[in-house]
Amino acid sequence: MSASTNIVWRNSGVSEEQMHHLSNLRKIQKRKRRSLDEPQIAVQRLSVSKPNHPLPSQHQASLQPGPKLKRTKTPKIYGLALPVNRLIETLDKESLLALLQQIVNHHPEVTTTITRVAPKATLEDSVVLMKEKFQSIIDHLPYKCDIESDYSYIRVKAHLTEFLNCLSDFILTLLPPMDAGLANACAMLDVITNMIHDLPNFTNNEFQYTKSTAYEQIANLWLIIFTSQASRDDDSDAVCDDLSSLNMERIFEFVKTLREHDIQKKIEKHNEITLGKFTAVLDLLKSELEAYEKVSHSLNNNGRSLLSDMISVDYSNYSISARTSH
Repeated sequence: MSASTNIVWRNSGVSEEQMHHLSNLRKIQKRKRRSLDEPQIAVQRLSVSKPNHPLPSQHQASLQPGPKLKRTKTPKIYGLALPVNRLIETLDKESLLALLQQIVNHHPEVTTTITRVAPKATLEDSVVLMKEKFQSIIDHLPYKCDIESDYSYIRVKAHLTEFLNCLSDFILTLLPPMDAGLANACAMLDVITNMIHDLPNFTNNEFQYTKSTAYEQIANLWLIIFTSQASRDDDSDAVCDDLSSLNMERIFEFVKTLREHDIQKKIEKHNEITLGKFTAVLDLLKSELEAYEKVSHSLNNNGRSLLSDMISVDYSNYSISARTSH
């Protein structure tokens, strides 16, 4: 500001402080005019970049569309029924038996395969099953009623029929040509006969006839098994004349089994309980034992006579030296 101007403001009675404010105001106005006269520059929005930001050319290259990556499709998983082997493992004994029976009913041809591949039933397993069938009869007897009455018989008739059918099925596995072995056959027949003894003695006429018939059939089965195992000729007088026709090994084994398992004593007990229905079986056993005693006695006598003959003969004439000396 010039000196003349300062003088004018000073003469007009304006203080130095006011003049300083006026001077600053003028400077601000000049700056505003200068900014309005300058051309406007477009302001770009700058994005905040991270450290080590790539150059603009690299950034543009990275933004260029590249080859599209094909997303792998997640395969769908569908529900499946439980595998047969796992399904069988979840079944209990009753359910498994019912399932197998339904399969046999719908496809009877599988019975041949089952018979071929199934393991042979043991004596212990057979006896356990027969005892279960017998126990089902006892379990279904009425509590507040006479056990031997007609009503009790009607209550258990279905279970009794199933029990007798089960016995018949197992008995057929003992008969020729099935080779069950004498010891096993006698053991199973003895169990079956005792089960018939232990049945409630129903007064019903139908049951009495069934029980009597069962005893006769079982006694006949004892006879069939004994005769097939003994393999002895009917002519007992020819025992000493033709020993080779008797198959001595089998008859010795037969008698040995009878004695080891005390079969004769068991048959005598069954005959006593049934009032003589096993008499024919008992007579057969006695005849077989008598025939064995005769054969054994004949062998012993022939053995001693042949040995004495061999000792009394002079074999010196049959030596090689004796024949070459002449």
